[in-house]
Amino acid sequence: MTDAYQEHLLNATDVCMNCLRIIRVERVDPSRGGMIREYESHYERHPNNTEVAYGPCDSVSNAKGVFCDRCGTEGAHDRIWESEDVDDERFGELVKQAIATLDYKGVSIQPRDFAAHALQHRRDEATVDEALGAATEAAIVAQAARTGSEKPERV
Repeated sequence: MTDAYQEHLLNATDVCMNCLRIIRVERVDPSRGGMIREYESHYERHPNNTEVAYGPCDSVSNAKGVFCDRCGTEGAHDRIWESEDVDDERFGELVKQAIATLDYKGVSIQPRDFAAHALQHRRDEATVDEALGAATEAAIVAQAARTGSEKPERV
C-alpha cells in the first residue's frame, strides 16, 4: 500500500473504510478566545451520506450512532468485508468510489490509469487494499507526468 492511499482513503477520518465514500466534512470555525483571529478545524457528519440512527447495544446510552447510508457501517474505521470475499462487481464499485473520493478531496489523478492499474493488480491476486494503493500511486504519477509535460503558454 502507498502513503497516498493510506492518507486519503484507508486511514482518513472523513472516509468510510468499508465503501470509500466521504462520510464527514471538515468545518472551520473561528476560535472563541484571544485577540487575534484563529481558526479551529473539526469534522462533522456529512448530512447527505450519513444518517443518525439507533443500533443494537448493551446500554441505552450507546444506542445512538452515525451510520454510512450506503453500507450501514458506524464510523470511518469499520469494515465488514474481507479482501478475499470481494467479487469483481464489488471491486468495481470500490474503484469508482475511490476515484470519486480522491476527486472530491482535490487529489489530481488520471481516472483511467487508476482503474486500469487497480484491475490489473487485482487480476494478479493482490488484495483490495494493495490493488487500490498501487492504483492510487500510479494515477498520481500519471497525472504529474501529464501536467509536467505540457509546455506553459508564452506571454
